Amino acid sequence: MKFIITVVIMLGALVMAAQTDKTSKSIKSHACTNEVVANTAKSSKVSTSASAQFKAGTLIEVAFMSVKEGKQKQLTEEYFAKVMPIAIEYGLKPLMTVAIKNAYSETIKPQMIGFFEWPNAAKKEAFEKDPRFLKLKPIRTGALSLLKIGFFKVENDMNVKLDGSLFYEIYGMDLKTETADQMGKYFERAGPICSKDYGVDFALSMTPVCAEGFDCNSAGGYTAQSFGIAIWPSENANKKFFGSKEYAEIKHYKEDAIKTMGAWQGAVIVNN
Repeated sequence: MKFIITVVIMLGALVMAAQTDKTSKSIKSHACTNEVVANTAKSSKVSTSASAQFKAGTLIEVAFMSVKEGKQKQLTEEYFAKVMPIAIEYGLKPLMTVAIKNAYSETIKPQMIGFFEWPNAAKKEAFEKDPRFLKLKPIRTGALSLLKIGFFKVENDMNVKLDGSLFYEIYGMDLKTETADQMGKYFERAGPICSKDYGVDFALSMTPVCAEGFDCNSAGGYTAQSFGIAIWPSENANKKFFGSKEYAEIKHYKEDAIKTMGAWQGAVIVNN
């Protein structure tokens, strides 16, 4: 029941996000960190009860989702309410969900992004083959206008604080082989500025995993060499940094290094 209530809250926020959705194509101007900076900057775990625990050794599923207009009830009552108990049998654990306000991506413009934990890839694969899930899957397909799924792992346990008053930036990037070293120069300058002057919490960094039984390069798959979350005190702080002189002086390093990049911003959905 706890997981079903969580999903209902997620979908309620999803509807609100759909009503206030803003998107942009200026994708190379965002994301202040990557896994290198995040692992360096985040030296201790978040000491708060309102947090999502990302555990090493588990499979993290990231789902980019949007619901078709008028299909929220179908998704909640006919799919999630029935599928969640089945998924829980295989060890599924919802971690956190962000209702998206700004989508800096050419192709992926979700209403929300959900993070889920599976004990391992084998459990996920077994769930995908369960006849009960396969029977319900068409309901999900009919209700969603967007579903992209990526799989990741964390090298060490990480806690991500859940605070509805903060501004969450989810990012994913791939680098050019020939100029990837330029990103290091960018992070060397941007990391200290973001954390010290703008109060950014480099909360999560993950590396990609291609789960067995799932085609990561399919139309419904998502991959990124570096994927994570930066938590800003506010949207204004985020805009201030990316409009600053300090950023203007170093952004060319990032632009030279990036092959593809997406950033999605919004508020975390807190289940009080």
